[in-house]
Amino acid sequence: MKKFLAILLSVIMLFSFGIIAFAEGEETPADMPNNIGKEAGKIVLSIENTYIEASKEYSIPVRLYADYLSKVPADAEKLYIGAAGIDLAGDMKTEYAELKEIRFADGVSLEKVEASYDPTELGYMAFGIDKAHFNEYLSTSDEGIIIAYIDIVVNDNLPEEYGVDFGQLYFDGTYDLNYTLGEQYPEIGQSAGFILADGTFSVIETPGTPDDDIVYDTACFYHTPYVPTWKERLTTWAKAQGHLFVSFFITILEVLDSFLTK
Repeated sequence: MKKFLAILLSVIMLFSFGIIAFAEGEETPADMPNNIGKEAGKIVLSIENTYIEASKEYSIPVRLYADYLSKVPADAEKLYIGAAGIDLAGDMKTEYAELKEIRFADGVSLEKVEASYDPTELGYMAFGIDKAHFNEYLSTSDEGIIIAYIDIVVNDNLPEEYGVDFGQLYFDGTYDLNYTLGEQYPEIGQSAGFILADGTFSVIETPGTPDDDIVYDTACFYHTPYVPTWKERLTTWAKAQGHLFVSFFITILEVLDSFLTK
């Protein structure tokens, strides 16, 4: 009976070590930044930060967060948010990935209005939101609403470097809506604003101005975190404990010896 209890004690303790090591291995990596969420009095366009792997395709959500109804002019008929394109930056653009397409979510009254002059970009565009949809899109929940998906393909050159920022996917928000709306609105010269009932254009403050009402939140890419096996976690954990681990087993051996020699 004593031998059985001694063996059972050893098994329980070893099992406990395994659970502790496994749990420590499940900690969430701290390198991924948080996406910008809803902000009072602002319209936030946020491309979702994404973990990626080599030789895979991804459809990356673009979320609209808005708390803007109080700032909508009473006679506004349509909101335009212009962008000069969506593009990759850093090593993602030059070595690791390719942009394929931007797809607007079903039922979302947003439109791509013009093809790009630059084939490396996804196009000059203006997100056009009609008056009938102001309540839906300009007063979102904290979770926001998905307005589009950006399709990218990651090639097999992506190195397995964990916790490394490989580049960004970003809005170029400096687009002049004159190019889209034409001579009817020659005074625009801005990236966002409301078309009013009388046909005039009411400008929204855009990034780079003192009172930004539009926030463009770019995405960062990281390699998918490596998940070690339970054996690797146990080994890593044991090495980290060092002398405590050795001292514990010496104690276990002494307990076993006392049981077995009585």
